[in-house]
Amino acid sequence: MEKTLSFKDIIDSSIMHLKTGAAISLTDIVVALVVSLICALIIHLTYRFTFQGVVYQKSFNISIVMASLITTSIIMVISGNLVLSLGMVGALSIVRFRTALKDPLDIIFIFWAISAGIANGVANFKLSITASLFFALVMFIFSKMKLISAPFLLIVKYEAAAEKLVIDTITSNSRRFSIKTKTIKNGLIELTSEVRLRDNDHSLLNTLDSNDQIKETALLAYTGDLSNV
Repeated sequence: MEKTLSFKDIIDSSIMHLKTGAAISLTDIVVALVVSLICALIIHLTYRFTFQGVVYQKSFNISIVMASLITTSIIMVISGNLVLSLGMVGALSIVRFRTALKDPLDIIFIFWAISAGIANGVANFKLSITASLFFALVMFIFSKMKLISAPFLLIVKYEAAAEKLVIDTITSNSRRFSIKTKTIKNGLIELTSEVRLRDNDHSLLNTLDSNDQIKETALLAYTGDLSNV
C-alpha cells in the first residue's frame, strides 16, 4: 500500500535534496521558489511602506522581488557542484551595473533580497522567513521613529549690511546652528547653514522674510523636501 505524502513530507524531501545537491525534482524547485517569493513579497511590502525618499520607483521594487527569485534559481543550479560554482562566480564577475543607487537603503534592500534568495536556494527556509520578518519589523520601527529637532539646511540671501541681523535672528530662533558655506557676489551674501529648530517651529523664516534687506530664504529638510521658500 502506497504511503500518502503530507505537505510536511514534501517540504522535508525538498530540503534534503537542495542541501545535499542531489537530483532536484520539479517539486523541490517549486517549493524553493514559492518560499523565496514569500520572502520577496515581505521585502517588497517593507520597501513600499517604509520608503522615505523623494520619488518612489515601482520598477525598483519589482526588481527586488525578481532578484530574490533569480538568486534562488542560481543557487539551486550550483549547489553541490564545485565546477559550476566557480564558473558562475567567473560569469557574474564580468557583470557591470550602470544604474547608481543614490539611497544607501536601496543597497540594503537589494542585499536583503539576494541573501533571502541564497538561503532559500540551499533550503534554509526557516532562516530566510524568520530573518525577513525580523528585518521588516526593524525597518518599520525605524521608519516610524521621529527625530527630536531634526536638522534642516537654511539658505539665506541678504545684503552685506544685514549680516549681523541674520546671524542674531538665526541664533535666537534655533537650538543651534553651524555655517556650511558662505558666498559673496554682487554685494549679496548667500549663507547656507545647518539649523536645529525649537520644536520644529518654522517661524524663523517669517522673521527673516520680514526684513527688506533679506532677499531670499529657504528651509530644506535632509530628505530633500522643501519646507518653505
